[in-house]
Amino acid sequence: MADPARRPLSELREGETVQATITGHQPWGLTAELNEYEAVGASLDIMRRGSEPGVQRFVQELPPVGGIVDLVVGEVRTWHREPGIWVNLTAPGHGRA
Repeated sequence: MADPARRPLSELREGETVQATITGHQPWGLTAELNEYEAVGASLDIMRRGSEPGVQRFVQELPPVGGIVDLVVGEVRTWHREPGIWVNLTAPGHGRA
């Protein structure tokens, strides 16, 4: 059952800026929890996308685990099994070609 204090994932839109709490540092980037939404797997791949404007600041100085940052929903992927959704995040000011 969904937490009534959090927005449902069905409201999550690509390009939306969200506040996220950093939950971990990985060799490839960051994992995060979206603060206003139901629990969902969310990450920012700074190895692959580190040259994008906005993402570069995370390459230079990783936010601490537990830190709250503004991120942008880059892509929402769904699967046929639970947990079913993963959110690819990017940084405000990211460039799209």
